[in-house]
Amino acid sequence: MPAPDPATGATEAILDAAVIEFERHGFRRVALDDVARRAGVSRTTIYRRFANRDELVAAVIERENIALFADIAAEVKRAAPQSNYYVEAFTLSILKFRRHRVLHRMMQDEPALVLELAHRHYDAAITRMAEALRVIFPAGFAERIGAQAVDELADTILRYAAMVLLLPSAQPLDTADDIRAFAHQHFLPSLPAALRTVPAR
Repeated sequence: MPAPDPATGATEAILDAAVIEFERHGFRRVALDDVARRAGVSRTTIYRRFANRDELVAAVIERENIALFADIAAEVKRAAPQSNYYVEAFTLSILKFRRHRVLHRMMQDEPALVLELAHRHYDAAITRMAEALRVIFPAGFAERIGAQAVDELADTILRYAAMVLLLPSAQPLDTADDIRAFAHQHFLPSLPAALRTVPAR
């Protein structure tokens, strides 16, 4: 078995510490010195891995998104919904984001930062969501509709999720059933034609 890579261990310690600091103080107000202290590394060690705070923020969000989308995929797959997989993936995405200790706080407290990061890293978010959808779908379904349709679905889920998470709503969107009703009314009709003609059930 290969020995653990100290560099990887230090990076993970920095990201773990950053999550705690972001949760406590918000993304804009965190000092790298505090992250270094919590991680037990020097400020120089942080700068060897991340040129500035923006790069550290992006790395934290990327890591948390990977874990979040994998969690969404595993839970939907495990539940094997009898209704529509699109609706369940959308609903669970909203619920998981709301429960996430850092991502939800960022959306509530710093929506301008969310939009700024979305402009920079949206392609990566689509990739993560598309990977989750390939896990969620029944065997062979992603291949049947094609990679472009999967990416379009990932894009649509993320856009409607951002709408629900960032904007006020005229209808209740508090519970899973509320979100499912919204999805059936607004989200499903917006799907690309290739997906509407092959419902995921």
